[in-house]
Amino acid sequence: MSSSHIPLGEKQELTTYRKISVASWRHPRDPSTYSWLDLPVEQAEAFLKAIPTEKGQSKPSLTHFIAKIVADCLQEHPELNHLLRNDRLYRRARTDVFITTLLKTAGKSADLSGFTLRDAPGLSLTDMARLSAEAVERLKKGEDAEAKRIEELSAKMPVWLMRLTMAFQDFVHFDLNRSLKRFGLPDDQFGSVMISNFGVLGIDNALVPLSPYCRCPLIIGVGRTRPMPVVRDGQVVPADCVTISFTFDHRYADGVHGGMMLRRFQKVFLNPHRYPAVFGLQKEGEATVEAAAEPDPNTPKGPAPKL
Repeated sequence: MSSSHIPLGEKQELTTYRKISVASWRHPRDPSTYSWLDLPVEQAEAFLKAIPTEKGQSKPSLTHFIAKIVADCLQEHPELNHLLRNDRLYRRARTDVFITTLLKTAGKSADLSGFTLRDAPGLSLTDMARLSAEAVERLKKGEDAEAKRIEELSAKMPVWLMRLTMAFQDFVHFDLNRSLKRFGLPDDQFGSVMISNFGVLGIDNALVPLSPYCRCPLIIGVGRTRPMPVVRDGQVVPADCVTISFTFDHRYADGVHGGMMLRRFQKVFLNPHRYPAVFGLQKEGEATVEAAAEPDPNTPKGPAPKL
C-alpha cells in the first residue's frame, strides 16, 4: 500500500521563467487590484492600418498601440509611475515598457521572455515596431547577452539557491539602487509597466498577477480579439472587441488614480485619430489636436471607479 499523499508522475524540468516563478512566490500577501475594459477595436485597427511603413519595415501591432497609450497615461498621471524602495515611493525619472514574448527554441520547452522599450513616450509607433522586431530576433537567435546570462545562471542553480540569489539581487537593485551590469544583470529590466499579449495564444481574458521580483506596479493583459455585443444608438449590435486587463499594486495607487488612468486609456483607445501626439505622429508646428477635440461620447463620466 502506497504511503504517498498524492500519486505523482515523473519530476518535470523547470524552464528559466518557471524556476524564477517558483523562487519568487510564497504565501499570498498580495496587494493586487484588478480591473478590465472590453473595447471595440475598429478605430484602433483602422488607425494602425493607415500608418505608412516602408517596404520591409515592421508594422505596428495592437500591442504597440496599447503600449503607447499606457506610456501616455503614465506621463499624464505620474503618481502611477513610482518605485517602492525602503518602504518609500520614488518617482521614476523615465517611463519604460516591458513586453513579454514566448520563445520557442528547438529542443527546449517554450519559455517566457521579453524585452524593454526605454523611454516609451519618446518613441513613435513605428519606432516601437522596429525596436520590438529587433529585440525578438536577438532573443530567438540567442544573441541577447543579458537574457543569455540570466538563462545560464538559472540553469546552474537549484530553486533554493535561486531564491537566495534573487533576494540578494532585489536588495542591491532596489533597496541600494546599485547596478549589477558588471555581472551581466540588466538595470531596471521591467520598467514602469509590463504588457502581456496572451491573445495570440487564443486566450480571451485573464488577470495577470504581480511579479514579486520585478517591482513593477502595473501589468497589462491583452486578450484575443473576438465578436462581443455592444450598445450603439440604443441598439445591441455585434462588434470585434478586445478585453484589456489591468493589475495595479495597491501600495502604489488608489482607486482614484486607477480610475483616472482607465478613463484616459479608454478615451484614447476609442478615438486615436484625435490624439496623434500620443502616438508620435503630430507634425512639428501643428496645433495640438487633443486640445481641440470635442468631448468623447464613449468616455464614461462621473466619479472614478473604485479598485
